[in-house]
Amino acid sequence: MHFSEPVTTLTDYALGVASLVFAVLLLKTSAPRPISVRLWSIGFFVSAIAAFVGGTYHGFKPVLDDSVLRSLWNITIYSIGASGAFMISGVLASSIGRHHKSTRWLLLGVVVTLAGFAIQQTNIQLTDNFNHNDIYHVMQIVALYLFFRGARHSHFSPR
Repeated sequence: MHFSEPVTTLTDYALGVASLVFAVLLLKTSAPRPISVRLWSIGFFVSAIAAFVGGTYHGFKPVLDDSVLRSLWNITIYSIGASGAFMISGVLASSIGRHHKSTRWLLLGVVVTLAGFAIQQTNIQLTDNFNHNDIYHVMQIVALYLFFRGARHSHFSPR
C-alpha cells in the first residue's frame, strides 16, 4: 500500500498517541477527579480522535472516495474545535488564577500552538519528506505536553 503523505500520517498518529497518553495520565493524577480534570481529559481524548482521523485522511487519500475524505476532514476539524472547547472549559472550571502555577504552562502551550499554526500556514519544507504539516504536528505534541503540565495542577491551590 502506498501512503500519500507518510511523514504527515506518522506525525499525526504520534500526535494521537501523545494525546491519549496525556488523557490517561491526567485521569490517574487525582481521585476523586474534579470536573476540570475530567474536562481536560475529554479534550485530550478528542484531540486524539482528531489526530488519528487526520492521519488517516493524509495517509490514505489515493485509496479513499472523495465523500469519505470529506467526512474524515470534517471529523478532524470538528474534533479539533471540540478538543479546544473542552480544554478551555477545563480551565474555566478550575481554580486557576493569574498567579497559579499552571498559568505559565498553559500560556506556553498557547504560544507554541500559535507558532505551530503560523508555520502550518506556510509551505515550509525542511526536507523532501518533512513539511509544514509535520512541523506543526511535532510542535503540537510539545504544546499538548505543556497543556498537560498545566492541567495536571489546575485543580490544586495557587503557587
